Amino acid sequence: MAVGIDKRKGIDGETVLRRSAAPIETTVGSEVVLMTLASGKCFGLGTTGSDVWRGLATPTRLTPLVEALRVEYDAPADVIERDVKELLEHLLDEGLIEVS
Repeated sequence: MAVGIDKRKGIDGETVLRRSAAPIETTVGSEVVLMTLASGKCFGLGTTGSDVWRGLATPTRLTPLVEALRVEYDAPADVIERDVKELLEHLLDEGLIEVS
């Protein structure tokens, strides 16, 4: 069951993130594609989004997820954090991840 977050606060470094049981997942090439049976929607995550999804294979917090991506991608940590938070909030809105 997804735990609601205060949208004014959003996802922060202490938020525990985990994949929801809802989506069906497949890999096309190197990218992850998700589908939820309840909504019938498909979500292609792209290269970076797929790396974020793989980082959620076990429950984690935002900070270590961003740090792992910072090591892999040549971008400032604040830019990565902003982009990852935006993706995570979208995944949360779609019921693809849960937070606590």
